Amino acid sequence: MAPNKLNGPSTCTPEVSLQGEYSVDLASRERVSQDAGRYRTKVPQGVLRPASVEDIQEIVRRCAQQGIPVVARGLANTTDGQGLTDGVLIDMTALNTIHEIGDDYAIVDAGVDWLQLTNAAHAKGLAPPALTGFLGLTLGGTLSLGGIPPAIQSGGQVDSVIELEVVTGTGELRTCSAEHDKELFEAVLAGLGQYGIITRATVRLGIAPERVRGHELSYSEMSEFFRDFRTLLHRSEVSELYGEFGDGQHLSAFTFHETATPPDDQHVLRDLTPTETAISDNDFLPHVTRIDVAVEQLREALDWDHRAKPWFTVWLPETHAERYVTEVVQGLTPDDIGDGGFVLLYAHRRAKLTRPSLRLPEQDDSDWVYLFTLMTATATFSEDLLARNRRLYDRARALGGTRYPIESVAFTQADWADHYGDRWPHLQQVKHTTDPAGILTPGPGIF
Repeated sequence: MAPNKLNGPSTCTPEVSLQGEYSVDLASRERVSQDAGRYRTKVPQGVLRPASVEDIQEIVRRCAQQGIPVVARGLANTTDGQGLTDGVLIDMTALNTIHEIGDDYAIVDAGVDWLQLTNAAHAKGLAPPALTGFLGLTLGGTLSLGGIPPAIQSGGQVDSVIELEVVTGTGELRTCSAEHDKELFEAVLAGLGQYGIITRATVRLGIAPERVRGHELSYSEMSEFFRDFRTLLHRSEVSELYGEFGDGQHLSAFTFHETATPPDDQHVLRDLTPTETAISDNDFLPHVTRIDVAVEQLREALDWDHRAKPWFTVWLPETHAERYVTEVVQGLTPDDIGDGGFVLLYAHRRAKLTRPSLRLPEQDDSDWVYLFTLMTATATFSEDLLARNRRLYDRARALGGTRYPIESVAFTQADWADHYGDRWPHLQQVKHTTDPAGILTPGPGIF
């Protein structure tokens, strides 16, 4: 591809040579002016589709010199404008090569999505250890946020990272891991794009399970739902566990297994009290890609991508999860969910969530933390929904909860300082060192 020259009043620099494409065309800029929330709009002054990491370094260096914001965009699945900018937007989906799949690892560009990697790994009998329910998300995106799966003991996707390649806010290219440049490594993973742009990652792989046995349980009472949720969670005999609320309460438990050794249904369901039970069997790959199929169906049926989605997601300590979720769910109206929304509950073993930039609830006597998410999807956006989210956050925070900031809660810098707690002064120093011009991902308003 021939080098492009960036020039004109709307670009960050009058003269930059690139191997990729830099566009100031209005249609190109408007296509990336919203995220999954679909209620905030910010049109960048230019869009870079890099052909190489060197393109990213060059743009970042020039924009740092002129104090122009830079945002790396994957598939834009945050909902409150976190990845929008009126500066320069880097379309990371242009870097989407899987460089290597080894016996227990993969080396991939940040623009590769998890569906692409999962399919490629499965062809070799392998799988990433932590897979979000929906896989149409780039590695760079989920590693900047956390990547929380329905699997209860895998940790997040950030916990499966071996090494990162990162472009800092000065345009410097650095390789970091838990053994080398650990400070940057720990800041960038779940760091919301504040300290560098992830350009490549080495992530762990494991042997892919062959089959998945599903137990889908329904309840008429919240207390019965939570009793069985905790029972299955604490036994830790199932691989995935989550709850869904709508017309009653539903609990989904899935057990990964080899074809020759299926789980015993009576053993899995012992002492549980659902009002209805459905048992299913599936191969592993169709199981982990089923939400992607369902989302495609929502896109066709509801134009789901264009629904407003002011989502709310919060971590809760186990000691307060039942009380909080019960009160919130019982108070929801149809407008809170919308015509394409979901209300879900996950749980994870605290010790498996190891990255310090991913903020968890205050320590209690439980080994488990819960993740509650209200995924509103509606044709008509109202600011009242954002006010609702803030009220829900404040209630959760009073119980020791923390925000999982992929979603839509208005935060001040004081809120961010509270969110990061005793880690806040350290992160301020890392930000000053890695992004002294303060140009990287200003959308969340952290610094």
